[in-house]
Amino acid sequence: MRPDWDTYFLTIAKDVAKRSTCPRASVGTVIVRDNRILATGYNGAPPGEPHCIDVGCIIIDNHCVRVVHAEANAIAQAAKFGIPIQGSTMYIWSNTKIPSCPKCTQLTKVVGIIKVVGADVFRP
Repeated sequence: MRPDWDTYFLTIAKDVAKRSTCPRASVGTVIVRDNRILATGYNGAPPGEPHCIDVGCIIIDNHCVRVVHAEANAIAQAAKFGIPIQGSTMYIWSNTKIPSCPKCTQLTKVVGIIKVVGADVFRP
């Protein structure tokens, strides 16, 4: 059976999450407009920085601050390559919880993402 668009992009987000480098959370994000992928992101250290899986997490207030969240990474990738994402949809897959953190939620609003579709392993 052919998957609908939401299922299709959530499946891709799940695959993107496999690149996450923080053992505390595997999160993948896909930003889409007109059923075309604009950018992807996963939880990981900034380029050139050590990854949690290699050197451990830095925990402050019960959160790892070594990583950039998947949502922020996807938005940053779009910005880095000059890809406009206003009016897009963000698909998020997480092994922890959805919705994303408050800062990522704010960031998606600031850049003009108009819809967020999430899936996590705890959803029935």
